[in-house]
Amino acid sequence: MSRINRLAVAAGAASALGVLAAAGRGVGAAMGARPDGVRLERMRRSPQYRAGAFHNRRRSTSSVPSSQRDVLERYRASAETRKPAGPIPVVSAHREPATEGLHVTWFGHSSCLVEIDGARLLLDPVWSERCSPSLHVGPRRLHATPVPLDRLGRVDAVVISHDHYDHLDMATVQALADTTDAVFLVPLGVGAHLDVWGVPGRRIVECDWGESHEVAGVRVTAVESQHFSGRGLRRDGTLWSSWVLASPAHRVFFSGDTGYFDGYAGLGAEHGPFDASLMAVGAYDPTWRDIHLDPEEAVRATAELRGGLLLPIHWCTFVLAPHPWAEPVERLLVAAATEGVQVAVPRVGDRVDVADPPGLDPWWEAAVAAVPHA
Repeated sequence: MSRINRLAVAAGAASALGVLAAAGRGVGAAMGARPDGVRLERMRRSPQYRAGAFHNRRRSTSSVPSSQRDVLERYRASAETRKPAGPIPVVSAHREPATEGLHVTWFGHSSCLVEIDGARLLLDPVWSERCSPSLHVGPRRLHATPVPLDRLGRVDAVVISHDHYDHLDMATVQALADTTDAVFLVPLGVGAHLDVWGVPGRRIVECDWGESHEVAGVRVTAVESQHFSGRGLRRDGTLWSSWVLASPAHRVFFSGDTGYFDGYAGLGAEHGPFDASLMAVGAYDPTWRDIHLDPEEAVRATAELRGGLLLPIHWCTFVLAPHPWAEPVERLLVAAATEGVQVAVPRVGDRVDVADPPGLDPWWEAAVAAVPHA
C-alpha cells in the first residue's frame, strides 16, 4: 500500500473515531436526529425519495470524493495558498434595517441577510467558530463574524439549504430560536434536527421542491439543486434545496450548495427573471463536479437563470477544498466579464443595494499579498 493510500485509510479511520469521540464528549446533539413518524411518512411521498434516501433528479452523485488520493495530493500541494497570508477585512454589519428595496448583506461563506421590501430573511446562518459538531476539531473560520447574533435585529425567516455543518449550525439555530420570532424554512427532513435542538414545531416549515411558504409578504419556494446531505455517518436522509425569494417587486435566487445541471433555464423561466442571484463559487474540486459549482459554472447558471446581479457565496470563510483561497473570485470575474454577467463582490459584512451595486474593489488582493506573520 502506498504512503498516500495509507494516509487516506488513516484519515478515514481517524474521521470515524473522531465522530465517536465527539459524541462521547457530549456533542452528539449537534449531529441532529433522524426523521420519524409523520415527518418520515411525508418524506416517503416525495418524488425525490426512494429506497430510504433522497436522490437527485438528473444525475446520481457520490457522497464522497471519487478519489481520496487525488484530493489529499492537492491538499498537500496547496498548503501555502489555501489560506490568505494577511487578515480578511470585515465590516461591521450592525446597522438599521432597510425598509424598502432589495439589499443583501454577506456575513461570510453562505450566510446572508436578504432585506426585500422590508422583510428580513437570514440564509444558512453559521456563527460558530467551527463548521463541525465539535468545538475543538473541524474547519475553523478565517475571520470574525461582522455582527453578534443578538445585535442582528428582527429576522422574519431563517432559510436553510441543507444539513451540512457549514450551512446548518446548532448553536446558531438555538440562538435565533431564542432571540427572534423567525420561522425556519427547511428542506424535507431537516426539521428533525431543529426539533431536538428546541425549535418549536409551529415555527418549522419543511418544503419539498416546488413547495412554497409566505412570510412577511415574501413567497419562499424550494427548488431543485444537485447535492447531497448528511450529518454523522448517514447520508441523504434529508433533502437539499436551492431557494427562490419573491416579493411583488423583487426576486432573489439562493443556490445553497449545488453542482451544475441542465435545469437552470427552466428555473429561470418558471421563477425569474431575478434581480440578484447568490451563487456558490468556492469549495470545488475536479472530483466534486457533480455537487459543487465552480466559478465558471456559477456564471453559466446565473446567465441561464436570467439571474441579475451575481453575488458570490460559499467562499472566503472556511477552508473546505484544496484550491487557493482567492481563486474562486478571481476566476469568477474573468468568466463574468466574458459572459456579460454583472457581479458584486462585497467585503464580509457589506450590505449591497442591488439597485445600485458598488464598483469593483479587489479587497482580497491585500489579504493574499500580505507578508505572513513569522
